[in-house]
Amino acid sequence: MIAALVGGVPITVAEVDARLAGMRTGPLAARLPHPGSAEGRNLRRWLVQLMAATAVVEQEAGALGLPPAPPAEPPTPPPTPPPTLARALRLGGVTAAVLAARPDVYAAVTADVTVGEERVRDYWDRNRDRHHEPYAQCRDAIAALLLREARDRHFTRWLDERCAARVRLRPGFEHPGDPAQPDYTHHH
Repeated sequence: MIAALVGGVPITVAEVDARLAGMRTGPLAARLPHPGSAEGRNLRRWLVQLMAATAVVEQEAGALGLPPAPPAEPPTPPPTPPPTLARALRLGGVTAAVLAARPDVYAAVTADVTVGEERVRDYWDRNRDRHHEPYAQCRDAIAALLLREARDRHFTRWLDERCAARVRLRPGFEHPGDPAQPDYTHHH
């Protein structure tokens, strides 16, 4: 049985179940929802999202001329610090996990992203309550912040576009936030 197709390559239900079983025997197992609950089924759906996004990034890594991720080795150190909780929440869990696993793809995809001097100066002008120092003293820190945020937005859009084009989810493996799936719980 197939949970999702990524560029025509299947992610099998057996692969999803094996990954989930590993999580359920891991150090955070006690924090995971009961498998038979709506939250447990949504965890499985989220895991398919993660596996599909990872597969998309691996396919793209090949297209970018980057080597495949080593299966059991830690990833290459990222060009920027690993995502903090606040950054992971801004990016979204799947995107943050992919970024942490493949910082080389993130670096390649965002290499051309820049932030102009006018935008840096505008940020400083609008945030004088945060930056009491002269512009020259805080310019580099502001530029680095704005560049990281611009790169994060660019990478998130890039990943979303590629997932939308390549990922085909099978019934029962819809996104946890899809209102059409039976365990949808996000209501306003």
